[in-house]
Amino acid sequence: QRFGVTDDDVLVRGGGGFTVRLPADADTGELERLAAGLQHQLWQETGGEVQFALGWGYGTPEAARASLEHQKRQPARSLLQKDGRWAIADGASPLLPLPDGCGVCGHSRGPQVKTESEEDPGRCRICEQAAQIGNRLTQWDWMRPTESGPGAVSALGVNFAAAAKSAAGAFRVGRWIPRRDDGRGALLFREIAAKGCGDRRLAVLKADVDDMGVRIGAIAGSDDSLRRLRDFSRRLHNFFVDSIQDLLEQSYPLLYTVYAGGDDLLLLGPWNIVLDFACDLHREFQSGPGQEYAPLTFSAGIHLTPHGVPIRYAVDYAEELLEQAKGQEGKNRCATLGTSWQWERHDTIIGDGKRLAEWVEKEAASRSLLHRLLQLAVDNSAERGLRAARWSYQVARHRPQRRSEPAAAAELRAWAQEALRFFDEPPGFIPYSEQDELTARANRRRLEETAASLRYALLATRAGGGDRQ
Repeated sequence: QRFGVTDDDVLVRGGGGFTVRLPADADTGELERLAAGLQHQLWQETGGEVQFALGWGYGTPEAARASLEHQKRQPARSLLQKDGRWAIADGASPLLPLPDGCGVCGHSRGPQVKTESEEDPGRCRICEQAAQIGNRLTQWDWMRPTESGPGAVSALGVNFAAAAKSAAGAFRVGRWIPRRDDGRGALLFREIAAKGCGDRRLAVLKADVDDMGVRIGAIAGSDDSLRRLRDFSRRLHNFFVDSIQDLLEQSYPLLYTVYAGGDDLLLLGPWNIVLDFACDLHREFQSGPGQEYAPLTFSAGIHLTPHGVPIRYAVDYAEELLEQAKGQEGKNRCATLGTSWQWERHDTIIGDGKRLAEWVEKEAASRSLLHRLLQLAVDNSAERGLRAARWSYQVARHRPQRRSEPAAAAELRAWAQEALRFFDEPPGFIPYSEQDELTARANRRRLEETAASLRYALLATRAGGGDRQ
């Protein structure tokens, strides 16, 4: 609005960043004032937990990105400096004074809002505002900018209110969350975790597109690069904002979208349902942007956590798993359940876990047997030949319950016999050829995947226990 650009001038869009084409004679002083104003507004609304940096350059998006990286190194300059002096020296900085810590977030972020409840420790203005916005957004499907009034919420100085889909200026909230049966309010994390099977755990999924920088760099060096960059960015953004949100609403209503946009996704839900969704996510991506811009892939990290643990820790672990997946050759992987695998293996690994859980439920196998097999699968201290013998012994000595189905017991033995060949590497094995090395590596991967299936089955057959660490 400040510079009169149109939607066609938005080249890259995402939840946390954007690239916009401005007129060549754009007033850089106005850009500086815009950046400072947004930074101050973010301080007021988030207490400095969210920073804003704006960079600009001439000719190419790369020039603007270089400027942006410089600005990121001094994100709070407009808060700490005024007219070339330290604003904190004369008390002009908005960082002062520091009040008592908030009873909810524990930070010193503005005066506390007292409540009538003696059990409520009080909360800072920022937490109170976040609670009000969150409660309203759970009830909105479409929203639009508006003048201030009853029911409106404010973000970065702009007021928003619920709107009909057909209203002028309306846009989709675009974040699917599981709501209560009456449609008012979101399900709590403990309620979501209770919807899963077996152990009451949440799974946090963090996914993003592989090698985005390389792909954008290739587009930037091509003919008609600005149009291609805009189309590529919008296709990915629309996939995560629209296509995936539609998939959640239609097939996975218990999954909670924390973030979706640009080229990445963060959501949580019952652990087993998130693992099922991950396969559909990959399938939808491959038939959509992955096919249009081939070769284009994405990786994911999925961390399983008790619902009582602060979700930010689970997000950190999911981020580590995502980096683990991207650190493997070829990327295009999912990391969870103690290992990582290529997406083509996801259905098989999770399917084996479900079969093992079914055999336990039919009393053809016991949880104690699965525990012993898992220990053998992950025990790298013993010789493989000895581990294979112990694996065979555990399966042979196991006696299914009399009321178990004979067919299920036979299927269990066949699965265990198939897994036995992954131990097929003699003690002190030294590969004599490249093919020997490839075979040995493939066996090690399959053994890790077998362990992942066993972990799945143990979680699926555990009763309750959602607060266990």
